[in-house]
Amino acid sequence: MNYRSTADIIAMILFTAINGERKSSIMSKAHLNYRQIKKYIRILVISGLVVERSNLSEGSTMYHTTDKGKNYLDMYEESKVYNLTSNLYVFGKEPNRDISPYEL
Repeated sequence: MNYRSTADIIAMILFTAINGERKSSIMSKAHLNYRQIKKYIRILVISGLVVERSNLSEGSTMYHTTDKGKNYLDMYEESKVYNLTSNLYVFGKEPNRDISPYEL
């Protein structure tokens, strides 16, 4: 089974909420359960990557990716191009090898 990193989950939520989505829609599109979406949305709102907007007439809350969140997505995509978010290599060193701080 493939597990997603925190960075992958955050990127998926930010991408899903670019044009504004309700929590249930983000949960479905990002393939998260209710406990996970509550945790991540809270973190993203506190960190300023997502803004929460209430619609009183509809009685719903929409979540929108902020400019800061879009910058995160840009950096995330760039890191994927350079394979920086995978665990395959750390600073050009082979995986599963102990690296002393003096080698970096």
